[in-house]
Amino acid sequence: MSENNAYRYIGLPLTSLMAQELILELFTGKTIVVLTHLERGGNPVRSKQNPITRALTLLKKAGHAENPLPGIWTISS
Repeated sequence: MSENNAYRYIGLPLTSLMAQELILELFTGKTIVVLTHLERGGNPVRSKQNPITRALTLLKKAGHAENPLPGIWTISS
């Protein structure tokens, strides 16, 4: 969504329905970490193991992430 005036929820508090729509719009088919890495000059993934999954697992072990359900992650600082 390039222009704020095209956003149909202007002035409304965020609801779960709105959040679902935004999540689908912003993240479907995209891995933000990989895109950011590439945009900053990094190279594409070469490993067969997904580095994002491994990183989330390590963050969980370090107490910085929770995985209450498969595919659902909460990140804390």
